[in-house]
Amino acid sequence: MLSDLLDQIREYYLTRLVDVINDHGERDGVQVAYEVAFCDDDGEVATEGELDLPCRADLIVVENGEVADSVQVDTAEMLSFDALDFVWPDTSLNVHLEPFQWNWLQLKIPADTWSGEPDWTLLRQWFLDWFQDHDPHDEELLGGVHYLSDPTLADGVWQLTIDLGSAPINAFEDLLDVVDALGAKSVELGQFSDE
Repeated sequence: MLSDLLDQIREYYLTRLVDVINDHGERDGVQVAYEVAFCDDDGEVATEGELDLPCRADLIVVENGEVADSVQVDTAEMLSFDALDFVWPDTSLNVHLEPFQWNWLQLKIPADTWSGEPDWTLLRQWFLDWFQDHDPHDEELLGGVHYLSDPTLADGVWQLTIDLGSAPINAFEDLLDVVDALGAKSVELGQFSDE
Protein backbone atom coordinates (compact mmCIF):
# COMPACT_ATOMS: atom_id res chain seq x y z
CA MET A 1 0.00 0.00 0.00
CA LEU A 2 2.78 2.48 0.89
CA SER A 3 4.58 1.89 -2.40
CA ASP A 4 1.31 2.45 -4.34
CA LEU A 5 0.74 5.71 -2.47
CA LEU A 6 4.30 6.90 -3.07
CA ASP A 7 3.99 5.97 -6.72
CA GLN A 8 0.87 8.15 -7.05
CA ILE A 9 2.53 11.10 -5.27
CA ARG A 10 5.58 10.81 -7.53
CA GLU A 11 3.52 10.44 -10.70
CA TYR A 12 1.46 13.51 -9.84
CA TYR A 13 4.64 15.61 -9.81
CA LEU A 14 6.30 13.93 -12.82
CA THR A 15 3.24 14.53 -15.01
CA ARG A 16 3.45 18.25 -14.21
CA LEU A 17 7.23 18.29 -14.81
CA VAL A 18 6.90 16.64 -18.23
CA ASP A 19 4.03 18.98 -19.19
CA VAL A 20 6.12 22.06 -18.33
CA ILE A 21 9.13 20.68 -20.25
CA ASN A 22 6.93 20.06 -23.29
CA ASP A 23 5.19 23.45 -23.07
CA HIS A 24 8.49 25.35 -23.05
CA GLY A 25 10.07 23.07 -25.63
CA GLU A 26 7.33 23.81 -28.18
CA ARG A 27 8.10 27.54 -28.28
CA ASP A 28 9.94 28.76 -31.38
CA GLY A 29 13.62 29.55 -30.88
CA VAL A 30 13.67 28.00 -27.43
CA GLN A 31 15.66 25.07 -26.17
CA VAL A 32 15.13 23.48 -22.79
CA ALA A 33 17.47 21.63 -20.50
CA TYR A 34 15.89 19.83 -17.60
CA GLU A 35 17.14 18.44 -14.31
CA VAL A 36 20.55 20.00 -14.88
CA ALA A 37 23.02 20.54 -12.06
CA PHE A 38 23.93 24.13 -11.23
CA CYS A 39 27.56 24.78 -12.11
CA ASP A 40 30.13 27.42 -11.19
CA ASP A 41 31.92 29.73 -13.64
CA ASP A 42 34.44 26.95 -14.40
CA GLY A 43 31.70 24.50 -15.38
CA GLU A 44 32.12 22.40 -12.24
CA VAL A 45 29.07 21.30 -10.27
CA ALA A 46 28.50 23.95 -7.60
CA THR A 47 27.90 23.01 -3.98
CA GLU A 48 26.63 25.09 -1.09
CA GLY A 49 25.38 25.08 2.45
CA GLU A 50 26.44 23.38 5.62
CA LEU A 51 26.24 19.96 3.95
CA ASP A 52 28.16 21.19 0.88
CA LEU A 53 25.64 19.75 -1.57
CA PRO A 54 24.86 20.29 -5.25
CA CYS A 55 21.42 21.23 -6.55
CA ARG A 56 19.48 20.71 -9.79
CA ALA A 57 17.18 23.05 -11.69
CA ASP A 58 13.89 21.57 -12.81
CA LEU A 59 14.12 23.38 -16.14
CA ILE A 60 16.46 25.85 -17.84
CA VAL A 61 15.08 27.82 -20.79
CA VAL A 62 17.65 28.82 -23.43
CA GLU A 63 16.91 31.50 -26.03
CA ASN A 64 19.43 32.64 -28.63
CA GLY A 65 22.11 30.53 -26.98
CA GLU A 66 21.74 32.17 -23.58
CA VAL A 67 19.92 31.15 -20.42
CA ALA A 68 16.68 33.10 -20.35
CA ASP A 69 14.98 31.53 -17.36
CA SER A 70 15.27 28.93 -14.63
CA VAL A 71 11.90 27.31 -13.94
CA GLN A 72 10.94 25.64 -10.68
CA VAL A 73 8.09 23.25 -11.42
CA ASP A 74 5.49 23.13 -8.69
CA THR A 75 2.23 21.29 -8.33
CA ALA A 76 -0.73 23.44 -7.36
CA GLU A 77 -2.17 20.69 -5.18
CA MET A 78 -1.14 17.44 -3.59
CA LEU A 79 -2.61 14.00 -3.30
CA SER A 80 -4.88 13.83 -0.27
CA PHE A 81 -4.73 10.87 2.09
CA ASP A 82 -5.20 10.17 5.78
CA ALA A 83 -1.96 10.38 7.75
CA LEU A 84 -0.25 7.02 8.19
CA ASP A 85 1.59 5.72 11.23
CA PHE A 86 3.78 2.64 10.85
CA VAL A 87 7.04 1.04 11.89
CA TRP A 88 9.51 0.91 9.02
CA PRO A 89 10.21 -2.80 8.24
CA ASP A 90 13.30 -4.40 9.78
CA THR A 91 13.81 -1.37 12.06
CA SER A 92 12.30 0.16 15.16
CA LEU A 93 11.75 3.49 13.36
CA ASN A 94 8.28 4.91 13.97
CA VAL A 95 7.10 6.83 10.91
CA HIS A 96 4.31 9.40 10.74
CA LEU A 97 3.53 10.23 7.10
CA GLU A 98 1.28 13.12 6.08
CA PRO A 99 0.41 14.36 2.57
CA PHE A 100 3.28 15.96 0.67
CA GLN A 101 4.43 16.93 -2.79
CA TRP A 102 7.22 14.81 -4.30
CA ASN A 103 9.16 18.01 -4.90
CA TRP A 104 8.62 19.35 -1.35
CA LEU A 105 9.06 16.77 1.39
CA GLN A 106 9.82 17.87 4.93
CA LEU A 107 11.36 15.66 7.60
CA LYS A 108 11.14 16.26 11.32
CA ILE A 109 13.38 14.30 13.68
CA PRO A 110 13.29 14.89 17.46
CA ALA A 111 16.52 16.52 18.63
CA ASP A 112 16.67 14.28 21.70
CA THR A 113 17.62 11.47 19.31
CA TRP A 114 21.19 12.65 19.84
CA SER A 115 23.02 13.83 22.95
CA GLY A 116 24.80 16.53 20.94
CA GLU A 117 25.00 17.72 17.36
CA PRO A 118 23.91 15.01 14.91
CA ASP A 119 26.29 13.67 12.30
CA TRP A 120 24.53 14.12 8.95
CA THR A 121 27.17 12.19 6.97
CA LEU A 122 24.84 9.30 6.09
CA LEU A 123 22.08 11.66 4.97
CA ARG A 124 24.55 13.64 2.87
CA GLN A 125 25.76 10.41 1.25
CA TRP A 126 22.17 9.32 0.57
CA PHE A 127 21.59 12.59 -1.28
CA LEU A 128 24.80 12.32 -3.31
CA ASP A 129 24.00 8.70 -4.22
CA TRP A 130 20.56 9.68 -5.53
CA PHE A 131 21.67 13.00 -7.06
CA GLN A 132 23.24 11.13 -10.00
CA ASP A 133 26.61 12.17 -11.39
CA HIS A 134 25.32 13.06 -14.86
CA ASP A 135 22.60 15.15 -16.43
CA PRO A 136 19.73 13.25 -18.07
CA HIS A 137 20.01 11.89 -21.59
CA ASP A 138 17.80 13.46 -24.24
CA GLU A 139 14.10 12.78 -23.71
CA GLU A 140 14.69 10.85 -20.48
CA LEU A 141 14.17 11.95 -16.92
CA LEU A 142 17.17 11.69 -14.64
CA GLY A 143 15.76 9.49 -11.90
CA GLY A 144 17.52 11.59 -9.27
CA VAL A 145 16.92 13.98 -6.39
CA HIS A 146 17.23 17.74 -6.87
CA TYR A 147 17.73 19.42 -3.49
CA LEU A 148 18.34 18.88 0.22
CA SER A 149 18.23 21.81 2.61
CA ASP A 150 20.57 22.33 5.51
CA PRO A 151 19.12 20.93 8.73
CA THR A 152 17.57 23.49 11.06
CA LEU A 153 16.77 23.09 14.74
CA ALA A 154 13.65 24.68 16.22
CA ASP A 155 11.55 23.76 19.25
CA GLY A 156 13.50 20.57 19.87
CA VAL A 157 13.07 19.24 16.32
CA TRP A 158 15.54 18.96 13.44
CA GLN A 159 13.87 19.76 10.14
CA LEU A 160 15.04 19.26 6.55
CA THR A 161 13.38 19.83 3.19
CA ILE A 162 13.95 17.60 0.18
CA ASP A 163 13.03 17.92 -3.49
CA LEU A 164 12.92 14.29 -4.62
CA GLY A 165 12.98 15.38 -8.27
CA SER A 166 12.46 12.41 -10.57
CA ALA A 167 14.00 9.91 -8.15
CA PRO A 168 12.14 6.59 -7.90
CA ILE A 169 10.29 5.53 -4.77
CA ASN A 170 13.37 3.47 -3.81
CA ALA A 171 15.01 6.80 -2.93
CA PHE A 172 12.24 7.50 -0.41
CA GLU A 173 12.58 4.00 1.04
CA ASP A 174 16.37 4.36 1.26
CA LEU A 175 15.81 7.68 3.05
CA LEU A 176 13.89 5.90 5.81
CA ASP A 177 16.73 3.38 6.12
CA VAL A 178 19.16 6.29 6.53
CA VAL A 179 17.01 8.01 9.16
CA ASP A 180 17.00 4.74 11.07
CA ALA A 181 20.77 4.40 10.67
CA LEU A 182 21.18 7.92 12.06
CA GLY A 183 19.74 6.58 15.31
CA ALA A 184 16.31 8.18 15.13
CA LYS A 185 13.47 6.34 16.84
CA SER A 186 10.81 8.42 15.11
CA VAL A 187 10.39 10.70 12.12
CA GLU A 188 7.58 12.80 10.72
CA LEU A 189 7.38 13.25 6.97
CA GLY A 190 4.98 15.50 5.11
CA GLN A 191 4.45 19.08 4.10
CA PHE A 192 4.18 21.06 7.29
CA SER A 193 4.85 24.66 6.27
CA ASP A 194 5.64 26.96 3.36
CA GLU A 195 9.17 27.74 4.60
